[in-house]
Amino acid sequence: MRKLLWITVFFLSFATTAQAELQQASFNNGVKLIVEEDHSAPVAMVQVWLKVGGRDEVPGKTGLAHVFEHMMFKGSKKLAAGEYSKIISAMGGNDNAFTSTDYTAYFETVPAAEVNRVLKMEAERFANLKLRDKDFQSEIKVIMEERRMRTEDDANSRMFEELSAASLRLHPYRNPVIGWMQDLQALTIDDVRAFYNKHYVSANVTVVVVGDVDFKQVKKVVGKTFGKMKKRAVEPRFNPTEPEPLGAKRVIVELPAQLPMVAFTLPVPSWVPGQNDKEAAALALATEILAGGKSAVLHQVLVNEQRSAAGVGAGYDPFTMGLDLWYAYGALGIGQNVATFETNFWALISDMGKHLPNARRFAAAKRSLIANAVFAQDSLYLRAKHIGILETVGIGAAQQDKWLDLIRAVKPEDVRDVIARWLKPNRATTGILQPKHNVARKGA
Repeated sequence: MRKLLWITVFFLSFATTAQAELQQASFNNGVKLIVEEDHSAPVAMVQVWLKVGGRDEVPGKTGLAHVFEHMMFKGSKKLAAGEYSKIISAMGGNDNAFTSTDYTAYFETVPAAEVNRVLKMEAERFANLKLRDKDFQSEIKVIMEERRMRTEDDANSRMFEELSAASLRLHPYRNPVIGWMQDLQALTIDDVRAFYNKHYVSANVTVVVVGDVDFKQVKKVVGKTFGKMKKRAVEPRFNPTEPEPLGAKRVIVELPAQLPMVAFTLPVPSWVPGQNDKEAAALALATEILAGGKSAVLHQVLVNEQRSAAGVGAGYDPFTMGLDLWYAYGALGIGQNVATFETNFWALISDMGKHLPNARRFAAAKRSLIANAVFAQDSLYLRAKHIGILETVGIGAAQQDKWLDLIRAVKPEDVRDVIARWLKPNRATTGILQPKHNVARKGA
């Protein structure tokens, strides 16, 4: 759900602008509360974040973090299976969850008057989740089907999955969040219970509330609910240093497909406040210049001028735990070939690493990032999500106003320099989707 979602430069959704003051509280058992009051409408967004994601799984047990997206809705001591969502719906709200490599989050949009009730229900299911084998057996089949639909029957997704796995030697971002199929087939209810007992603990919980609420009142309720969870120590999260690539790598994936695709991945640093502010902001701006829409450089040069691809894109997520897998891709059309696209792509990147970006494009990219930040303020969901991400990956929610200041401070030479330093072909892993026609999928 996190890596290589190639359809957009998704970090734009997390851009920020000046925010209302964040109010925070920490409880003795490690639970953290962050509230952003917004009294413009009588609604609120409640999000409960866990410091657990795909990166926290061990080899052979991938997919467990995502399993809880399903199991959390299968009932608790006081709530029957499905009852939680029915109550939220009856309030006039909605609820859901998402899992990434770095975190898992559960969220509800509800009338502000119902926030206290929602927090009590959330705390109850977190502390008293029922993990029954019959529910797990049912849900794991749903998850395996989800994997078949989203990855195994989608040639582009499958190629990106193989590319991620080949790109990193050590870092857990190499594994898919949904899990490898052979791991899903081997998981048991005992694995699920062990994962729950290890990771669904108070020290991993951050409660984020944005909307028409009073901080003191929310703090009081969280103190009586999440704040009463048993205190337990947690181990530091696995966060290895990925070795620097020793040279270019190449993966060729042969699958039934209509047309070829070429993609490149390169490990780059994500934002560590105070350590690489200028570099991370410059990488974000460089990616926007390259792939921020059809007027961006990749589309204008590779699609419109050179006709070496039918579609292009690139992405960078600065809000991870120290490393991101920067990517770019080209979807080739009829008559377009892999070698030409590769040559043209790297010639373009090489040129950008030697020269300052076009002044008009540089200014437009900054405006685009700022505009997206402004538009994001209309969404309680995005505001709470940005707070949750920053806090959960270790950047810190208090840094949220700093990011756009860093973007504004980027200079053209900063963009040129980060491209020259990080986006080099001898650091890249190239993935090629090679269409294999008239071959049925094994087992189909």
